[in-house]
Amino acid sequence: MLLLPLLACTGPDAEDPIVYAFPEGFRWGAASAAHQIEGGNTNNNWYQFETLPAFAGLTASPSGEAVQGYARYEDDADLLVELGADVYRLSIEWSRVEPSRGTWDEAEWAHYRAVLEALRARGIEPMVTLHHFTEPIWVQDLADLECAGGPTDANLCGWTNPDVPAEFAEFSAEAALRFGDLVDEWTTFNEPGGYLLSGYLGGIFPPGEFNLSGADIQANVIPVAVGLADGHAAAYAAVKAADLVDADGDGVVARVGFTNSIQWITPVDPDSAEDVAAAARLQSLYGFIFPDAVVLGLLDRDLDGVPEEVHPEWANTTDLLGYQYYFRLFVKAADGFPPLDAIPCDPAVLTIIGMDLESVGCPEPHPDDVTDMSNENYSPGLGLLAPVLAARYPGVPLRVTEAGIATDNGRRRAESIVRELMGLHTAIGEGAPVDGYIHWSLTDNFEWAHGFAPRFGLYSVDFATYDRAPNEGADVFAQVIADNGIRQSVLDAYGKGEHLSAEE
Repeated sequence: MLLLPLLACTGPDAEDPIVYAFPEGFRWGAASAAHQIEGGNTNNNWYQFETLPAFAGLTASPSGEAVQGYARYEDDADLLVELGADVYRLSIEWSRVEPSRGTWDEAEWAHYRAVLEALRARGIEPMVTLHHFTEPIWVQDLADLECAGGPTDANLCGWTNPDVPAEFAEFSAEAALRFGDLVDEWTTFNEPGGYLLSGYLGGIFPPGEFNLSGADIQANVIPVAVGLADGHAAAYAAVKAADLVDADGDGVVARVGFTNSIQWITPVDPDSAEDVAAAARLQSLYGFIFPDAVVLGLLDRDLDGVPEEVHPEWANTTDLLGYQYYFRLFVKAADGFPPLDAIPCDPAVLTIIGMDLESVGCPEPHPDDVTDMSNENYSPGLGLLAPVLAARYPGVPLRVTEAGIATDNGRRRAESIVRELMGLHTAIGEGAPVDGYIHWSLTDNFEWAHGFAPRFGLYSVDFATYDRAPNEGADVFAQVIADNGIRQSVLDAYGKGEHLSAEE
């Protein structure tokens, strides 16, 4: 077992020692996603979801120019240098480079090459995501969701069509062939479990479906999950075959994985067998259904928390498992409550169904820990999840590929970063194989259905000018990166206290 020193008086200032030292070579970075920062793209399903009358009211605002990241990529690369980051997680927008089926847009491929070259020129390793919640309209045209005429080149009708995983693998291979000399780390999907829950159960992502009964989930959700797993496995093989260049000379040609959204899901009453089982069922759907598939080759089709279907064609197609953490979620058992006889203590969900935390019997979070997304910032969760994932998926390296807080208060952001890293340090010291921490996000951006109100950026964006400015979160994170750890003065200023500072 690796035991990291709690006290490591490195550096010239013995009066301000580094008290949480991370391993040598630990990766530090920030993240973004193409549609959330670039602006001006009308080729994908999210543009349709934001603008078609059939989906009116489901998003707070259209993405529009986002934060002009398409044009400002050099400026944003400079921000990473300012932070001291050595890795940047970004996505290639499939719908830009393949706006119609089988047609490559060479100008867009050239643009993404320029983005990647700008990062490499600054000594920053790109970690490329190939599907970050968006796909070309021709994959599934939201204006023709019924697909009455059957699949065509203009509308393949979604991930249940076996042509779609194959098309995704073809796009992935093309990206790997073109950019293998610049990229060694690839992720196929961002948060496929979140994609399923938000798009096919909760209706707040494309295609805006609600499938809450067990029968509807079996008919309309699980087949999409199968399609995504097929797509991941096919893309994994395609990237491995196409990327034959070791871009950074470290001896690793291509590592291919995915990123998994997983929260700290816990029963309202830990002494209640019913609440414990309900929390496990929800975590099975939210946090485990996809990694179980593409790491272990198992599918929990009936969502009882025990995978029972074996898929060897998916197994062992993950070289790196990114995990993404944002909040704690309490769960209470409730017979007949769709879809899993479980009530999530999420204020937004409960409001939709005319309930609230008190009426359900859910605990109220401390007001200073409530984020601008209405969920609970629970800093220990990031570290607590690492050994859970390590035990379930032994031998698979882990990396935090997103963690952050929705707030426009830089001090709260800095506190969240420091306290999450304290817990992560403990997990690594106890043997969890976590090799890096990538913060969400580099800049404020378009936060999907929530529009531009939630701010996650280390760099705050003035939406009148699109200028970026570091907030207190960036300043503190830069200090952590420079130290490869948390020094005493940072711990004293940001790491102590049971709750975050009050929102102002």
